[in-house]
Amino acid sequence: MAKRKTKTSIEKVDLSRKKTKEFDVDTNIKVTYKTGKIIYGKNQILKSLHRENPYKMLIVSNNCPTELIDELDNYNYLLKDKIFIYKYKGSSWDLGLALAKPYMISVIGVIDFGDSDLISLKTK
Repeated sequence: MAKRKTKTSIEKVDLSRKKTKEFDVDTNIKVTYKTGKIIYGKNQILKSLHRENPYKMLIVSNNCPTELIDELDNYNYLLKDKIFIYKYKGSSWDLGLALAKPYMISVIGVIDFGDSDLISLKTK
């Protein structure tokens, strides 16, 4: 008969390599879309900026036309309460897919964050 080997030594777990949870912008955009209030699209954003400033944050794709970015910066300069403009790392296709839309979206205006944690982008 063969003897069973018993483990007498306790294996130590290396706790120094814990994974830190990364902030996922795409997931938070989806949560904002479902629970908060957003407006997307160049024309709708500019129309509402002409009338009033309902936005707490603007999310702009990295391939957004420079004319649009300049126009948004100009409106932001004229406002009393500045809007935080976040430069999204993905293209306009990626921003559209983050909203579960099958087309390109170059800019998103966040009116209400809902249950998302997008407000923490201001501190980063």
